Amino acid sequence: MDWQQRVHTWTSKNSRLVGIVLVLFFGIGSTIALISIPISGSEQPADWLAFALIWAVAICAYWNRTYPLQALLGAVTFMAVYWISDYPGGTEPAAWLLFYSATRHGGDDRRRVWRTVAVGLGIITIVATIGVIVSTEDLPALAILGLFVLHGTFAAIGEAFYQRSRYVEQLEQRAADLEADLENKAALAAVEERTRIAREMHDIIAHGMSTVVVQAQAAQSVVDTNPDKVREVLETIENIGRSSVDEMRRMLGVLRSNANEVELEPQPGFALLEELRSQVDVAGVDVDLMVVGDLTMLPPGIELTGYRIVQEALTNVLRHAGRPVQVTARIDCGDRELAITVTDNGLGAAAPVERAGSGHGLRGMRERVDIYNGTFQSGPKPGGGFEVHAKLPLPAKVSA
Repeated sequence: MDWQQRVHTWTSKNSRLVGIVLVLFFGIGSTIALISIPISGSEQPADWLAFALIWAVAICAYWNRTYPLQALLGAVTFMAVYWISDYPGGTEPAAWLLFYSATRHGGDDRRRVWRTVAVGLGIITIVATIGVIVSTEDLPALAILGLFVLHGTFAAIGEAFYQRSRYVEQLEQRAADLEADLENKAALAAVEERTRIAREMHDIIAHGMSTVVVQAQAAQSVVDTNPDKVREVLETIENIGRSSVDEMRRMLGVLRSNANEVELEPQPGFALLEELRSQVDVAGVDVDLMVVGDLTMLPPGIELTGYRIVQEALTNVLRHAGRPVQVTARIDCGDRELAITVTDNGLGAAAPVERAGSGHGLRGMRERVDIYNGTFQSGPKPGGGFEVHAKLPLPAKVSA
């Protein structure tokens, strides 16, 4: 296929040269044939009109690509005059090329193309029929069918090449569309991944920094009266800050590195609930943690989502609920769903404006739940405090 492509490219770039070569080829060939073929029967000897007609047909071949339909009609007209004048020989080779070019390069309006071809075949058939009927001519009746089939075959070959080129173009367009679609999907996947990473960073850093702020406030209150307690609080702040920085570095490393270069670590899960509760307890929030059911059989994605919901809900308590506050976190793993409820008796929606956040935490929890077609509700409780409730459907293989 490479050589065909190279030939097509070269002929397209040198169309004028190719056209001149075709004119000379058909013109000189027909001239030699006209001079060499002896006169027989009722044929007329060649004169200036005969040479003018064969060169006129040859010149039509020059536009076989640029104006193929007009060139075909012109060539067929000159051929008809040549045959009716009863000159010896003929100009059929140029007509074969023009019938082929008409269907191959005639354009996308196939009705117009085949109407033109039909007119050309009709003129040839009529002239051949006249040659059979007229008593002074010696053209056999089979010549009518032969001329029609021969020229029609070249038109059919051109149609086949045209349809093949259209098919190849459609395949190339389809491949280009698929490539563009893959690029769009890759871009959307990248956006989703960035969103997920941003959500992870928010959950991790917001929780750690909220705990640090609370610990710093506690240290300020006892800095003069209990230095040992301050030292313990500062150590806690150091550990939480170091852990948050490490988590952020890992997230940024995912953004900067290739997939093969990233050293992946296990995602957090419900096994870290006690550690999470300890961090919140140190910050002065009393957490009552209740777990119902077996959490060890949960899919990793659902487990991560559940852990992040609990973590973000406790982070919101640290940031907005005030002190003192009590929190009840209940995780219920049933046969068909994982239910998480985190309630507190703090300020809730009545938190002062300076403590209000941007809302990314609740939005992130809702987005996580939506991924698994779960339900999410959050808001202040009638008697005071705030409640977060999420349900995540479980696949059948997780059930008892």
